[in-house]
Parts: sequence; structure tokens; C-alpha cells
Amino acid sequence: MTDLKFYFDGTNGTPFSGEVSIDVMISKQEKPNDIGQLKFKYSDAYFLRSACSYNHELAIMSLGLTMSAFTYKNDGDKHTRAALNAIGCDNRTMESFRFGDQLSCEDTCGYMIAAKKLPDDTFLIPVVIRSHAYGGEWVSNAHAVEDDYPDHAAGFKKAADTVYDAVMDYLSRRGFDLGRVKPWVCGYSRGGAVTNLLGARLTFESGIGKDNIFAYSFATPVTVFDRANLFTDNIFNIISEIDVVPRMPLRYWSLTRYGSDMIVPCKARRGLGEYTRLLGQMQEQFANIMKELGVEADYVPLDDQERALDLLFDYIDDLLDTPEKYRSDGYQQLAMEYMKSKMHGDVFELRRFINFLLDGNEEMANELCSLIDNWHELSGLEKMQRLGIMISKRKSGDKSPATEIIFMVLGILFRYAAKFTATKVTGGGQDYFYDQLVILIIDAYQHGGDSFILQQHWPEAYLAWLRAAPAEDLFRVGSYPRESVK
Repeated sequence: MTDLKFYFDGTNGTPFSGEVSIDVMISKQEKPNDIGQLKFKYSDAYFLRSACSYNHELAIMSLGLTMSAFTYKNDGDKHTRAALNAIGCDNRTMESFRFGDQLSCEDTCGYMIAAKKLPDDTFLIPVVIRSHAYGGEWVSNAHAVEDDYPDHAAGFKKAADTVYDAVMDYLSRRGFDLGRVKPWVCGYSRGGAVTNLLGARLTFESGIGKDNIFAYSFATPVTVFDRANLFTDNIFNIISEIDVVPRMPLRYWSLTRYGSDMIVPCKARRGLGEYTRLLGQMQEQFANIMKELGVEADYVPLDDQERALDLLFDYIDDLLDTPEKYRSDGYQQLAMEYMKSKMHGDVFELRRFINFLLDGNEEMANELCSLIDNWHELSGLEKMQRLGIMISKRKSGDKSPATEIIFMVLGILFRYAAKFTATKVTGGGQDYFYDQLVILIIDAYQHGGDSFILQQHWPEAYLAWLRAAPAEDLFRVGSYPRESVK
């Protein structure tokens, strides 16, 4: 169809600015898969300026739109469609893909495309990547290394290429002039990675001017080996260094992101005083958001959590120092098999992962789970004794991925317990970052999605940060210096 007038009768094409209500999934585990509503501000005027200029209000609205992109029971694309309706997109312009599919474990993703005429006689093309409750798509997150995709994290890249082809086909079939369209791409977590790669390919290959391609991603994993991430200043990635997901697959492999990283505060980056001020503002916003959702939840990050994660990734880097080792030694397959066994998506469960890794060694699984369950009640000596027994059970020459991961965790716990015990004798100090890392591990095991480490990945936490302060106060470019504390 080439006659676009059919799609833009009535209010379409008239300037719109106002508050819209958006359905979102609640992250709090006590209310799994419950749906609430949050209000966001939308304006057509967001798209009347260059996409290369960061727009804080558009970032917040983009997060709202991606928070609508989930599959709930048999609702399909209902919630995303409602969000697009609220900003003035006609149902007749909407095409959605795979919102009803939560079983496929292929390198793909759910997404939705729509259109709306803007006051300047151009056409807004929202492209919303499914970012929550996406079932089998979760498996693709671990598919990082493939010969056919030497420059990118393969699972994300394959999905992004699929969406790119669909967007270009949509524009062609519906007769859009590429000089008059403004794609608006947004996604969160896995959806953020797809958004990042899709925004880059649209910029490089579509023939649409860079100033007209709006791309906002959130909690975005790293996507591209740092070879070609130039000339994408229209892509903005809102990330937290306290969140583990933006560090994956592995930043140490020289993976990065297209565009500009907009990094929310942490203590290592901003210093204690400034971070404390901004954190207080964020916590106030978080409380308001959760109250609006009808949920009781406080935002309490672990102190120096970013440094504890640095220490964890020092260990992971020693274990998986190259992408090729990740693939050829079986770690990639192991991770994908775990994700297939879970299929829910979105939440990593340490308890389940331990049992998965120790399948066939029920005795050791029970011993490790019991140790973590009772960690805070045991003395340092008791911890060392129990850990020593488990470490001694490693078979000579055993280099299986499952064994390596388990013994990496045991090594962290043993190092902590040994130092803790020594301090009782020598009067010396405990290694602070080991202390914090062990707290993260124990808490992740005991509290799952509500733990210190995973609460940082809640969309509600990112939204609270964005609402906490204006962009000039909230963000700082570059990262803090990282030195190994292992």
C-alpha cells in the first residue's frame, strides 16, 4: 500500500503532548508477572530535533515504551499496542512479530513496528523490541561467539538483523519515503542489545539520515568488538555499573557498544558525597514508583557494589580469557543448556544454576547449598573446613566447564574464609572487596531476583535514576579506573 492518507486521518498528524499510562510488569518477586501502570510524558516535539542530541525526556519515554514490551499469558502484543495507541499510532499501522512465541530458543526476538505522522510532515516509525518475559529468547543471550559473526555478539546480532530486514520491508511495502521517516528504536536488557545493533545498522545501511534515527537502549549488554563503533552518536545506552548485565557477555573480550554510554551514578565514579546525594534522590523516586505499582520495596544497593563486581569479573576473566575458550571449551553450550532448562527468561537463579552444574553429584550440590544457606551462622574455621572438604573432591585433570565454574565460586568463598580466620589470629584487616563479593554471592543465592545484584537490573531502578536528576547532573562520560583487587 502506497497511499498513506488512510492511516493518518483524524488526530494523526496533529501535535500531541501529554501524559500517557503504560502497562508494565512488576519486578518484585512477591508479585511475579503482576501488571501495574506507570505514567510517562510524551511529546511529538521530541522528534523535531536531531537524534544526535541526547533528550532526557525522550529517554524516559523510551524506557516507558520498552517496559510495555512483554508477553503476559495469552495477551500477545496487547500492552505494547496500547502504549502505541496512547501516543497516537493507529492500529492499522501496527505489525508485531513473535509476541505470542515464548518457546523458540532461536537467535530472534519479539518486536513491534508502527507509524505516526508528525507535525513536520514526516513519519515517526516506533520499533519496540520485546524486553521482558520473552521465554526461550533468553537462551540466545549466551550465544556470543560464532565464526559467521566475528565482530559482534552473535545471538544479539542475528536478532537485530532480523528486525532490520523487517523494518526495511515495512517501509518499502507501505510506500514510505526514506527521506521522511524517523525510526524510534528502544529496548531493555536483551532488547537493549538488539536496539543498539539495530540502531547502528539503520545508521550505516538504511539510507535514512542519522539525524532521523532515534535509538535509546537500557541495561544494555556489550554487543560489538571495538572495530566499528564510530559515527553512531545518535545511539544512547543508559547503563549502570552496579548492574551485572551491561558487563555481559564479557567486556574483557574488548566488547563494547555502539553510540554513547550514559552511565548512572555509582560511588567509584562520583565519590561518596555526590553519590550519596544522588542516591537519596533516586531512592525517593524508586519509592514513588513502587507505591504507584502497589508494591512495597526499597532500593538498597550494596556499598561499593561496582567494585565487588569488578572483583568477580577478575575471576571470570581468568576463567574465560578469550571468546574462543568460551566456545571451544564448552562454556557457551553449558550456559545455553542451563537457559533452555529454565526457559522463563530474565532472572538468573544461583541456587538453580548450582544444582544444574552439579547434576549427577547430588552429595556435593547438597553440601554447597547447605553451606551457603548457613553461611552467616558458621565461624570462619567451620567455613574453611567445609569448603576444604568440597575442594578436595575435585578429580585430577577435571577441566569440565561445570567443574571450573563451581570451583571458581568455591575459590572465592575459601579465599574469604581463610582471610577472615587469619584476621582473628593476627588482628589484621579483612579484604573489604572480598567481603562485599561474598555478600553478593550469598544474597543472590538466598533472594534471587530481589537480591542486591539483580535489583540493579530492575527497569524500575533505571526509571528511578532517570527521574532522580536532570541529565547534566546525572551522567558522567567515561568510566572509573579499574585496578584488579584480586
